[in-house]
Amino acid sequence: MATLELDYFRAVSLYRRRSYDQCAELCNALLQAGHDNNVQMFATKEGGEQEEQPQQQQPQQAETEGSRRFGSNLQRIGPRQQPQSQQKAVAASIMMPTWLMEGVWQLKMRALTQRVYLDDLEVDDAGEEQAHEEVEFERIATAARPGSSIKTAFQPRPSTSQRLAQRSSRGAGMAHSSDGRLNSSRPGSAAVARPGTSLSRPGSSLGARPASRCGTASRVRATSAAAFNVGDATSKLYQASRLNPTIYAERETLVKALFQFLYYHEADVQKAHSLCQAVLEVQRQRPIATGTDWWWQQQMGRCLLALHYPRRAEPCLQQSLAAFPHPDTYLLLSRLYQRLKQPERALVLIGEVVDLRPFDVTYRLEQARIHQAMERQEDSQQLYRLVARLQPINVEALASIAVGYFYDNNPELALMYYRRILSLGAHSAELYCNIALCCLYGGQIDLVLPCFQRALAMATQPEQKADIWYNLSFVAVTSGDFNLARRCLQLCLTSDARNGAALNNLAVLAAQGGDIMGAKSYLNAAKDMMPDAEEVTGNLQFMDLHYKL
Repeated sequence: MATLELDYFRAVSLYRRRSYDQCAELCNALLQAGHDNNVQMFATKEGGEQEEQPQQQQPQQAETEGSRRFGSNLQRIGPRQQPQSQQKAVAASIMMPTWLMEGVWQLKMRALTQRVYLDDLEVDDAGEEQAHEEVEFERIATAARPGSSIKTAFQPRPSTSQRLAQRSSRGAGMAHSSDGRLNSSRPGSAAVARPGTSLSRPGSSLGARPASRCGTASRVRATSAAAFNVGDATSKLYQASRLNPTIYAERETLVKALFQFLYYHEADVQKAHSLCQAVLEVQRQRPIATGTDWWWQQQMGRCLLALHYPRRAEPCLQQSLAAFPHPDTYLLLSRLYQRLKQPERALVLIGEVVDLRPFDVTYRLEQARIHQAMERQEDSQQLYRLVARLQPINVEALASIAVGYFYDNNPELALMYYRRILSLGAHSAELYCNIALCCLYGGQIDLVLPCFQRALAMATQPEQKADIWYNLSFVAVTSGDFNLARRCLQLCLTSDARNGAALNNLAVLAAQGGDIMGAKSYLNAAKDMMPDAEEVTGNLQFMDLHYKL
C-alpha cells in the first residue's frame, strides 16, 4: 500500500513539474495494477463506507451486492469473472483502494488534457464557422424537409463549386478574421503582393484571398490525442467518452477534470454538453447555490458555441456573467455577437469592461481584433500599439503592427518588428516566410532564399507549404525568371490543389507565354475555386475582349 501511495505522489509531482508524458506513463502502470486486481471504481457514497473491507475474501458475494446496490451506476475496469488460479494470485497481491484508483484516473485525465490543451479563445476557428448555418429551434418550418418528397428525393447533390458559392454568399458580411496573428497567413502566407510588384496583366495577384488554415483547434487537439494514444497500454481501459455523464454529475472533485478531458482531449463536444446539462440539473435541485454555478454556465455556452448554436448559448453566458465577471465569459460573448454579425454590440460589451480594467491586455486585444474584422485598420493598429506598450512581449500585437507597416510600404519597419518576435523565441514557418518577403521588398536580397529555405524546412502542413511556394513565385517574378515562377506555382498546387490565387497567376503566365487555351482553363478553374474574386472575373473579361476563342 505504501508503494502505491508513493507512486501516486510521484505522479502528482511529475504533473506539477509539467512532465505530462512521464506522469501519464506512471498512471498507466497504476491503472494496469488496479485492472489486474479487479478494483471497483466510482462507487456511490453508500459503498464508500465498505471500501476498506477485503474484497478478495468473498468476491462473488461482493459482486452480487454491488450489482444490486449500485445498478448501472457502478463502473468497473476489467472482467468480472476470473479463473481460480488468478483469483488466488489476486488475493495474495496488494489491493489498491478505490479512492486511490479514482485519484490516479483523475490525474491521468488532467495530464492528458494539459498535453494537448489549446485555448479556443486564442485559436481562431472562423473558417469553420462559415461552413455551418445557424439553427433556430423556436422557428417552425413552413416547407417540407429536402428529400422528404418523392418529387425531390432523387435530385442530385450540388457540386463543390456550388456549395462554395453558397457559403461565400452567406458569409459576405462581417466575418471574424485572424489576419495579423502569427498563426494566420498575412503577410506572406496570404501572398498579397505589394503595389507595383505584380505581373503586368490586371489581376495577377489576388488581394482578397482568404486566409488558409492549418486546422482548427478542435481538430488539432483530436489529432494530437490520437497520436499520443498509440502505444498506450491502458487506452482500451480508458475510454471515458463511453461513460454515462449522469453518473459523475454529483462528484464535484471529479466532474471538472472529466469535462476538460472530454472537451479538450477527446474533442467530444456532444458528450461534454451532456455532462454540463447533467451538472446544471443537479445544481438546480440543490436548495443552496454553489460557487461553481457560473463556471458550468460558461462551459454550457462554450459547448453550444462549438456546436454552432449561438442563440442558445447567449442566455447561458449572460447568466454566467451576471454571477461572476470572468474574462473568458466576456470573450465568449464577444465571439458570439460576431458570429451573429453584430460587431457593434461586441464592441459595446468589451468597451464596458475596458472602462473598468483599462490596463488589461486581454480586452484590448479583443477590441483590436473586432476593429480589424470590421476593416477599421487605423483603429486596430492604434490598439495594437497600445497593447505593445502595455506588454512589450505580446507576439500578436507585434505581428499585427508588422503587418500594418508591410502593407503601408514600409518593409524595413515590419522587418524590425519581425526580428523582435524572432528574438523572443517564436520560431515558425509563417514568421520566416514573412521575414523573407520583408527582405525581398526591402532590398536585402541575400537573406531572401535562406529565410524561405528555413520556412520550407519548418512547414509541416500542406497549406503552409503551398503558401511558401506561392510567395517564392513572386521572388522569381521580381528577378524576371517566369519559368521558375511557373514551377513554384505548380508546386503550390501540388500541396494545395484548391489554391485559386495560384491558378489565377498561372493563367497570367500562360497568357504571357502565348498559351491562350491553357490560360482560359486556369481561369475557369480559379473561378470555380473563388467565384467572387474580382481579379479572376476581371481576367476572364479581359480574355473575352482581347482573345476570341
